[in-house]
Amino acid sequence: MRYNITVDVPYGKKLPYTLYSKGFLIDVPHVDENSDFVHFKYIGGSVIVLFYTFERFRRAYIATCWESEKDGEAVSLPGIDAKLCLIFTARGRKVDHLKRCVWLLTQEDEYKVFKFPLLFWYRLAFLIQFCGAKRSDVMYLYEKFKKHGGRKK
Repeated sequence: MRYNITVDVPYGKKLPYTLYSKGFLIDVPHVDENSDFVHFKYIGGSVIVLFYTFERFRRAYIATCWESEKDGEAVSLPGIDAKLCLIFTARGRKVDHLKRCVWLLTQEDEYKVFKFPLLFWYRLAFLIQFCGAKRSDVMYLYEKFKKHGGRKK
């Protein structure tokens, strides 16, 4: 069973990073009592996309909640309350490609794409890493999974 993931985005507290996250929300985001963090709660088993900005570099991750050794190595990231299984790590210009892809994929329905199976996200990662994530390729992949519910046809 995959547990829900809480992402703590810095709000009033000075930290060496900023964080932006997208995923399938199950609760309204809220600010904690000290006004240090905004808490976003995402459904377990779904995919979340995390964008970190540090002083001199940026990173972005496509991840899901880690369950067992079959998921590979568990990874802990700042501001996340659970161990994660990383699907893709973006650096430099790839962060912009991922950001644009997430924007494209959430235009029709903000949450639908986060319910897609992991296979969709692995293929999207391939498009970003090796093919430049052209809009036509990303939308073709989206339509294929939307139409068939992620099953191979």
